[in-house]
Amino acid sequence: MNMKKTIILMLLAALLLVGCRQAKPSDSEKQPAEPESSESSEASESSVPEEPEPIDGGRTEKHDENAPKQIESKEITGLDASFYLANRWDRNENHFFHFQIKPDDDGILTAYEENSGLHLPADDTLLVSLQEVIDRYDLVKDNGLYSVTAGLPPEYQESWLMVDYASGENLSFTVDNNPYAPWAVDFYTIFAEWFSSQGDSSLYPEKETSTVTRIKLAVRKDSLQYDYSLTHVPDDLAIDGETLLFCRSGYDYAKETSLSDDYILLPEDFYDHVTEIISATDLIRNYEFSYFDPDSLDYGNHDLGYYGMGPRPAGEADSETERVELYLEYESGYRLNIETMKPSEIEALMPLMTELQTYCDSLF
Repeated sequence: MNMKKTIILMLLAALLLVGCRQAKPSDSEKQPAEPESSESSEASESSVPEEPEPIDGGRTEKHDENAPKQIESKEITGLDASFYLANRWDRNENHFFHFQIKPDDDGILTAYEENSGLHLPADDTLLVSLQEVIDRYDLVKDNGLYSVTAGLPPEYQESWLMVDYASGENLSFTVDNNPYAPWAVDFYTIFAEWFSSQGDSSLYPEKETSTVTRIKLAVRKDSLQYDYSLTHVPDDLAIDGETLLFCRSGYDYAKETSLSDDYILLPEDFYDHVTEIISATDLIRNYEFSYFDPDSLDYGNHDLGYYGMGPRPAGEADSETERVELYLEYESGYRLNIETMKPSEIEALMPLMTELQTYCDSLF
């Protein structure tokens, strides 16, 4: 009996030891190659001692000294990019993305997203946009870099970018993943928009399909602000005995006085119409994608008045004469709350706000 216990304990210890090691990809899985050492050797593999596998927290860093830090060509002929994004996900709530551009079986240059199975023939619009990102973030500065830490959580494990050019030049690096890397966010956005323009939006989250059940709207332009919301009124203001009414109220900041309040019973199709207006925009997607503040590296972007609608210029001050509020509740329980005085956000939101305000005004 003691011998059996000893054998079982030895097996458990061995399994635990194996489980603690990070699994290596199989030969069939495409992974970016580590850059070759600048010192070449013609010795056979058997004469090269095998390097020990890094322990958790151990870092492997190599630089290909022959990798150029400037690439003349702008014509992409192949691309392989893999990364995890904390603030982007697809309709299956997947945050891992693996994009490739390579010839298909018929030799046609094709864009792929491995996890979703998307694939369509690539065009110049896609290729040029990707190259603009490479230039914008000067990604060639990391060409030839391999810098990976063992044992990190999945969202920080290695990510890579490999690009082939018509000139024969190459760009390649493999690093610990940054879940908020701006270049990776831009890559995702470009691929998601491009596939969506081709008729497949599966790289985006599922759209909200339930109906709006509550709305609060406020728009200030110059000195005038108008607010729209459901409100309870005294019995003497009731309409057909109903005291829960839709109210439009105004305020003149120049005169520092309130304007008259107007009340109506909501038409039966009010929320259907509001839902239709909202659904025709990317409001909810932009709202969900915009919590992260790239400057402070935290999730306070909404507190600053940014909701992913405008360009978010650096150092932007609040407007003294414009303001927008939009609160929505959906049948599903989803809620959205926008309050901003940032001119860039207001400008981007104004077409939607104007349509909502125009519809509400038409009811009075």
